[in-house]
Amino acid sequence: MKKLYTIGFLFVAGLSFGQAALPFTESFSYEVDSNLGGQGGWVNVNTGDEIVVATGNLSYSGLMASSGNQVTFGGGGIDAQIEYVAQTTGVVYASFIVNTAEVANVTDPNGGYFAGFADTSTTFASTVWIKPSDAGFVFGLNKSTGTTEIVWDTTVYNTNTSVFIVIDYNIEDATSHMWINPTSFGATTPPAATLTAGTGTSRTSLGRFFIRQDSATETPSVMSLDELRIATTYASVTPASTAGLSSNQITNLKIYPNPVSGNILNITSNSNGVKAVAIFDVLGKQVINTTTVNNTVDVANLNAGIYMVKITEEGKTATRKLVKQ
Repeated sequence: MKKLYTIGFLFVAGLSFGQAALPFTESFSYEVDSNLGGQGGWVNVNTGDEIVVATGNLSYSGLMASSGNQVTFGGGGIDAQIEYVAQTTGVVYASFIVNTAEVANVTDPNGGYFAGFADTSTTFASTVWIKPSDAGFVFGLNKSTGTTEIVWDTTVYNTNTSVFIVIDYNIEDATSHMWINPTSFGATTPPAATLTAGTGTSRTSLGRFFIRQDSATETPSVMSLDELRIATTYASVTPASTAGLSSNQITNLKIYPNPVSGNILNITSNSNGVKAVAIFDVLGKQVINTTTVNNTVDVANLNAGIYMVKITEEGKTATRKLVKQ
């Protein structure tokens, strides 16, 4: 397993972005073919090939629709880490969609881990493992990183299949849990976990998430990851799809800028009539209910995050996903 070295100047640069507040959502809304490291608070660790932003999205039925882009990585190379406000009590959760296109290169009998929480750039928790099995692959969970402490799932997944993964780390009882393709979304109480890991080094503070390119024999050569969420509740990292909000084709409907970092959101259409606008957070709570003024809506009071915008004009209704930075 490769050694980790922090690239000093990149680490310092990353700190200037500040720690992300929770709940945190990363839709990788960066320029296609750009390197993830150095953007949005992501800091590179190690050397080698970069984790790269790629066009398109991964999706999972029942989960809130994906937006932005995705990232691709594989084999050995640079790892990317992002800092969030460190948690020293309670439970921290993360979720993401992952797609593995090729695992034949993974020859290490223990496979390798490609994502998880961290305390520092080299101390990890709730690491997510992968290795070949039969004609596909299986996932594993480790409370830390020791190869004798991995707990493996028995379900074999096919390559080129999007899988939704939720992990947590309970700081109170020092246990890790993993849910693979859960069907319970936005639940106040988490469902029964697919895997539980309680053996290994315990962590008392967690303030990072990492995406890892371990080595050519441990990390699948072609992987994609999308829609990363980090929070302190299961509900916040498993927002349900709002597909129930119907769309009746408002002609040439546009909302911009998206992501929006300022106070004004523009909403236009062919008719440019007055529009009723309702904005919902990831838990389905309505946070704005207004009408457009000169094709604009004031979003100054929205916190950074992902929202669904329900727009009604002349009896027609449509929904759009909005990212507030």
